[in-house]
Amino acid sequence: MGKKGCAVKWLAVGTVALAGAVWAWRTRLETTHYTLFLPRGEEDLDGLRIAHLSDLHSAPVLPALVRQLEEARPDLIVVTGDWVNREDRDFSVALDTMQAVLKVAPVYYVPGNHEIDNPEYLTLREGLKELGVHILEDSSTVVLWGKSLINLIGVWDVRKDGERKKSSREKMVSKVQKLCRPQGLNILLSHRPSLLPYYAQGGVDVVFCGHAHGGQVRMPVLGPLYSTDEGAMPIYTSGVHIQGKTAMVISRGLGNGTPAPRLWNGPELVVVTFHKRSS
Repeated sequence: MGKKGCAVKWLAVGTVALAGAVWAWRTRLETTHYTLFLPRGEEDLDGLRIAHLSDLHSAPVLPALVRQLEEARPDLIVVTGDWVNREDRDFSVALDTMQAVLKVAPVYYVPGNHEIDNPEYLTLREGLKELGVHILEDSSTVVLWGKSLINLIGVWDVRKDGERKKSSREKMVSKVQKLCRPQGLNILLSHRPSLLPYYAQGGVDVVFCGHAHGGQVRMPVLGPLYSTDEGAMPIYTSGVHIQGKTAMVISRGLGNGTPAPRLWNGPELVVVTFHKRSS
């Protein structure tokens, strides 16, 4: 093969490699839509639409986020933690993003493990509160939607009590049970998806979670490779998971929060629409 042939060969290899890198390293924000069926007795909530944001990690996602939120037209927005990084001291990106999001719909927020690890979390908390964000920390609030009630529950991440302690996970069951209501749609906001069995035992109808970053690297066909809670080939990294009568919706997240790149795993806005069963 002559010099010209070699040059063409290496140009082709380089082009394929570059195309593969672009394909893997997705940075464009995607909106993922899910439909969930309402439990019996909550048919009046038919058509309720909730946007789910998580794991911003102070990433610059405006104006794409607001544009896609406006297109989705949610009735309310839930945020499931890690809005900042543990090392952040400047919260301007996080607060500016939240201020823009609030113009679309009311926002309900729980902190994640990065907020717990950030010594300036109270400063962020105060800033969010001043903007009008509803902050849920082992507490609940009731939202009237038409003639029906939505009970929004928010719990601290188990990292607050020591994330590796089994007792912290077991306490999650009684904590959630105490915050549930006998009437209305019980929706739990919690950062960590690996605790689905405990959330389900708590009796909630729906859980929104983040944390796993979609597995960080999602290989075609194979799926997610790793998450901090589950290790290799994790299960709970994105999508909808059902256990008993509880549906858990996981966001892949808006940002990163780690030096490792996100591959085949673009940032995600999740939108869930609730419908009554046909029969």
